[in-house]
Parts: sequence; C-alpha cells; structure tokens
Amino acid sequence: MKGRLLIIFNSEHGYVKRYVDILGNAIGCDAVPADKFRSNMIAAYDKLLFIGSMRGTALSGYKKIAGDLDLMYNKLTVCGVGMLPYRKSLAERVRNGNISVAYEKFIPTFYVQGGFDANELSRTEKMSMNMTLRQIHSASLVSDDDTFLIHAVETPFDEVKKANIAPLIDFLEDRPVDVELYSPAEITDEEEKKKFFEEQEKAEKAPLDKKRALKKKLKK
Repeated sequence: MKGRLLIIFNSEHGYVKRYVDILGNAIGCDAVPADKFRSNMIAAYDKLLFIGSMRGTALSGYKKIAGDLDLMYNKLTVCGVGMLPYRKSLAERVRNGNISVAYEKFIPTFYVQGGFDANELSRTEKMSMNMTLRQIHSASLVSDDDTFLIHAVETPFDEVKKANIAPLIDFLEDRPVDVELYSPAEITDEEEKKKFFEEQEKAEKAPLDKKRALKKKLKK
C-alpha cells in the first residue's frame, strides 16, 4: 500500500473489530478506537479509514471524527458494517445518513455485512428491536429487509469474512474497484473541489432565500 493508513473504528458487538483485524493482516496499518482518536493524529497518515457499526442509517462512533472533517476529508474513506447483505444503496446510505453536505461529495463510502445475534443486544437495544418488530408485524406491507430482520432475530448469523471486505482492501491498496461495490467520491479533481468550496462560501454569505437555493444546488 502506498502511504501510511490509520483505521479509526467503533465496534458495538465485535464484528467491526474482526474486520479491522482482517484489514490489518491484509495490508498492514495502525488502528485506534474512535473514543481514543485525536485530531493531532491526522497529519501522520496519508490515508484514514473510519469503520463502524450501522444501525438504520446511523454509523456508530462517527460523531467522534465528524468535527475534524475539514482536516481529513481529502484522505478519508468511511465504511459501515451491518446485518444486511451488501447492495450499493447501503454504501450510499453510509454517506447520506452520516456525512455532512459540506464533505459528502469528497468521501468514498463502503458497506460490508457483519452478523447479528439478539442475545448480544443491550437492554436498550432489545427494547428498540422489539418496537421495530411490532411495527413490522402490524404493517400492511413487509419489505425484504423486514423479512431478513425477522429471520435474523430467530436465527443468529455471522458473515464476517475477508471476501466481504476485499473491495475495500483493493481500494486502500490503490487497485481499481468496480463502482457497483462501493459509493465513490463524486469530486476528486482539485479544480472542482476549489469551485465547490467557493460556491459553498457564497451560500453561507448569501441572503436566506439565495442561501437555500445555493445549498440545494450543491447537494445535486
């Protein structure tokens, strides 16, 4: 791999940590739990990866780095680990549900399947899960994801394996990755970056009605 990599991670039930171990063995890197990450670590690395557990659209531990995006967005990759099998829309959900509009176009996002065991859940998580299940059972239309969740609650599973995270390994190793296997950054050209931030600065200084229009334009 070209350059030094730091993995910043938050592991709720161990699945994320096992992926961190797989990444470390595959490419060699440093790793730090999100609650021990400090912004003064950023300058020492050429690449940064944040990886955390997904619950709905929320990425656990991500708030620990969100305040430093201005220092790290140009070398950051983000990955969510959840119970659902991979599909591109989940990689997009990692971005749309967590990364601010100011930086979402610059950060590539990945998603990998982890595992699920209802017995590992905390009391609060179990209460939330039971509420979700009641909503599913009372709904007139049940989605494939809902059916998957019902089955997972009844039958624990573990899908942590190197094959799932191989596209992320390739990406971090600067090898080409099929765009269907992740959600790539939309802006990589330096001139485009400069133009985007100039437009963003205009939006902040504009009157309220123009500010809304400019921000809407930037999100497209």
